[in-house]
Amino acid sequence: MYYKISQLILTPNQHTTSTSEVFVAQPDASKEALAGKLFVLIEIESRKAEDLKIINFLINTINHNYYQNEKIILREHISTLKVEHIFESALAKTNKKLAEFLQTEKIKLNPHILNITIGVIHQNAIYFTNLGKNKALLIYKNKAESNDAKYKLIDITGQTSTIEGHKQINTTKLFSNIISGDVPSNGYFIFTSETLPEYLSNKQIIDIITILPPDSAMEQIKNTLTKINAYVPFSVILIKNTFGLENYDTKKPIIERQTAQTSIKNFNTVEEKTEKFLAPSGLVNFSKWQTILTRTLDTVKSKYPKIVKNNKLFILKDKIFLKKRPSWLSVKKITDIIKNIFLYLINLFIFIYKIITDKEKIKGFLITSKQKIKQLPIIFKQLINAPIIWFKNLNKKGKIFLLIFTSCLLLFIVNSTWLNFKNHQKANFTDYIILMKSIEQKQNQVDASLLYDNEKGAKTILAEIKELMANLHQNTAGQKEQYDKIIQKNIVQTEKINKIIRVDAPTELTNFANLNNNAKPINIILAKEKIYTADVEQKIIYSLELAGNLATTIISASQTIDQLSYPSTDNNNNVYYLNSKSIIKLNRKTESLSSLAIEYNGDSQQFTDIKIFNNKLYCLNPKDNQVIRFNKADNKFTNQTNWLNNDINLTGAISIDIDGSVYILKNNGELLKFTKGKKEDFALETIEPALTQANKVIVSLEKEYIYILDTANKRLIAFNKLGKFINQYTSDKFNNLKDFLVDEKTKKIYFLNSTSIYSIDLQ
Repeated sequence: MYYKISQLILTPNQHTTSTSEVFVAQPDASKEALAGKLFVLIEIESRKAEDLKIINFLINTINHNYYQNEKIILREHISTLKVEHIFESALAKTNKKLAEFLQTEKIKLNPHILNITIGVIHQNAIYFTNLGKNKALLIYKNKAESNDAKYKLIDITGQTSTIEGHKQINTTKLFSNIISGDVPSNGYFIFTSETLPEYLSNKQIIDIITILPPDSAMEQIKNTLTKINAYVPFSVILIKNTFGLENYDTKKPIIERQTAQTSIKNFNTVEEKTEKFLAPSGLVNFSKWQTILTRTLDTVKSKYPKIVKNNKLFILKDKIFLKKRPSWLSVKKITDIIKNIFLYLINLFIFIYKIITDKEKIKGFLITSKQKIKQLPIIFKQLINAPIIWFKNLNKKGKIFLLIFTSCLLLFIVNSTWLNFKNHQKANFTDYIILMKSIEQKQNQVDASLLYDNEKGAKTILAEIKELMANLHQNTAGQKEQYDKIIQKNIVQTEKINKIIRVDAPTELTNFANLNNNAKPINIILAKEKIYTADVEQKIIYSLELAGNLATTIISASQTIDQLSYPSTDNNNNVYYLNSKSIIKLNRKTESLSSLAIEYNGDSQQFTDIKIFNNKLYCLNPKDNQVIRFNKADNKFTNQTNWLNNDINLTGAISIDIDGSVYILKNNGELLKFTKGKKEDFALETIEPALTQANKVIVSLEKEYIYILDTANKRLIAFNKLGKFINQYTSDKFNNLKDFLVDEKTKKIYFLNSTSIYSIDLQ
């Protein structure tokens, strides 16, 4: 075991103004060996109910993103994959998930009240990110080679606070920097809230932690703090590096009483071995040369004070204990890159300018170039002839030896290349098998999530599968076949999550092209077990009797037909169409056509839909942002009234339907609901694929359903009247959808596709 971890959280009985939590993961032995142990220390400086929700979400998310990361499985086989890479990936995902969580829960979070430390200890290496006022304290031996070594405590966060102190915190990138390094042998790392160093001195902390085992040390700290009349909480995580130590629990270092002089001396000198252990690796040990240089100058100064009297010696004060990776998008780096590019371009321009303006050099260059070009064939011929002549001059034994050597060299190269190719193939095959097993496992998890109606969890796993599939090879026919199977299963699972009902073979009731070769039907309407279909170009209406699938045509020469749009029925099942300046009425019993005038002082061509309800005509006019209502009197519609009371933007409104309330559909998929002329608070649930194009809405009169046609995506979407998504219907047969209608009594949906009418079962 490389380390021991102990934790402490102490909340006072008195009322406190903060919420705290400490978490240390407990992975199984295999995951701990591959990825180490995760720890989290959180303190939020408020006592709101949502604080605990944020803490629990953050702990659960980072724990899942780290230990469920597929890179952990690959780490055994890929040597370049480090724990630090997995930790960075988990933090990036956690940043994104936290931002989405805050937006979904509508929580406004002030990042300046957050004190969060998230880290991983793996073997004797530690990686952590720190946000806020939490402290990271390192305790290490001041004289590592001595048995009676003394310990020293330094504040790691104190060394990095000046860098991060003035940086503005972005709530979408809370954990953007990672600090990493090694814990010295028999050294300790303490992660704590800012209150602990204020109540216990450095000497007290060192004495307790270095004398007692970690668990006993935490208990001693707890007993000490409970005796203090404090009103603040304490949170501590203690990590001890036990690598290379034996019976460390029974060893107790001897603590000597230090004078003020020795304390100051120890404070100003940093142990050489600790520096070597924690300093960044490189070809040149700058700290060692700096120490030698400093000692030499001190010696010269003591022997020859006059010579160095006026000279100033600058000694490096700050010691580097941990390596911190700067952001690759820092302002300084970008500025330096732009500066270097600018200087390079200027120098290049000056160089080209000097060459162009020097005529003698250009002339000499051209002459030299021509001579070299003329000599190229001769040089090339000499290069070819030289080895041939050399080979001919060899004796018989030399030629035989050369041929044998060349043959052996070629065999060696071919064999090495073949072995490398085979090893590469083997490695790729191993990676492929691991990826396939991981994908199959996750697909099984999707099926399990769908079984228990966990659609959100299934969507998350599908996104993970998509990331894995990006690394899946398709080099052989077998791999392509496996990839296609995964794709097909993904499609099926995605359709289950999105509640897509795919109808492979809808029933074709009729094709009006059989009645008229030039048939171009545009809409359909159901009236008393008959479907009527308007054809403006032919100026006729087709009727389809559902009982026997008998299709006929209705022609009226007495009526001037310029338009047969937006069919609607009244209580007697008569059908009404919008004509250019009137309403065309189809009498259901006689199947004759008549014209009804509209007393409207505007342009009826601005109407994008009409609906008959309770013997009144409602016309949708997006240009005037209004629904115009007319009363029916004899053979005309009169008494024009603006029905909407609110100032509503109806731009893009294309369809209207009524069940007592008025529903208006926009072409972007937005559905508005109005009752007694006033807009209600109503919205449709978000679906996948998103509804961005819509064509028509039908609202059920007797049941609680809303149907919306999306011809671009070849689907019909069903919601309930609360806006909750129910399911969606589609078929590969729908290549030119125009209109639809729903018969809830017979549980059928009818579609007008090109010149045919199809029916499917309503679920």
